[in-house]
Amino acid sequence: MSGGDLTLNRRAAGTVPWLRWLILALGMLAIIYPLGIFLLNSVKTNAQFVVAPLALPDPWHFGNYLEAWEKASMARLIGNSLLVSVATTVLTILLASMLAFGLHVFKFRGQGAILAMVVMTLTIPAQVYIIPLYLVVIGMKLTNTHLALILPYTAGSLPLAVVLFRNYFAGLPNELIDAARIDGATNFDIYARILMPLARPVVGAVGIFTFVGAWNEFFLALVFVQRKELYTLPLGSQVFAISEYSLDFTLLFAAFSISLLPLVIVYLLMQRQFIAGMAGGAVKG
Repeated sequence: MSGGDLTLNRRAAGTVPWLRWLILALGMLAIIYPLGIFLLNSVKTNAQFVVAPLALPDPWHFGNYLEAWEKASMARLIGNSLLVSVATTVLTILLASMLAFGLHVFKFRGQGAILAMVVMTLTIPAQVYIIPLYLVVIGMKLTNTHLALILPYTAGSLPLAVVLFRNYFAGLPNELIDAARIDGATNFDIYARILMPLARPVVGAVGIFTFVGAWNEFFLALVFVQRKELYTLPLGSQVFAISEYSLDFTLLFAAFSISLLPLVIVYLLMQRQFIAGMAGGAVKG
């Protein structure tokens, strides 16, 4: 290799890390800046926000958090959201992993069609099937219950979860299953004792996606729940509407800041599994 080639390689090696750091810095700025503005506006008065939404608070009104907590009865809202989100997450992981196990392990006619239909449902928003879904919920007499949210949320979360689980299972060595069958393991043993312990990364990824989706969902909650004691956080935040045409923005920002805390905790606890699960479930298979 000539001296000129070595010089070019050294320059390229020196440039690429700086370029990567620049891209990372721009990405962090794109996330942190709006979040910072959001948090700063949560400690302003409504008048301060309207006049100068990008300025620093003067003075800082941390009492907005206490006022938002009391005005919206956020302890009850958080409890309802936790119940719905945790139940949805557990059901989604259980049902999706079982369906993905069946699609991976058993060979039968129509298997590809089932998987294709599962993937196709990823493109259908809830607004498209809200009328038949509403008729089903009415027919089952589930309106104004948490099940009216848990079951549709679970159904909506299943397609992506099935794809991630199925792809992850497909990336595992088939010899694991063959060896287990030789040792006399049943299908349930293979699922519960072999594949699921190995699938902890994708369990984390599906868990985060499902929990965040159920925690933030508003449309179906608005349709199926009218009793205030059953409101979830997004639905209960309507209390900050001063009139039909205006909002108490700063209290709304404070309430949403409080509601972000459980999501941050869940992500921090499961971030490694989330990254590994997305990489394995999206690429393998």
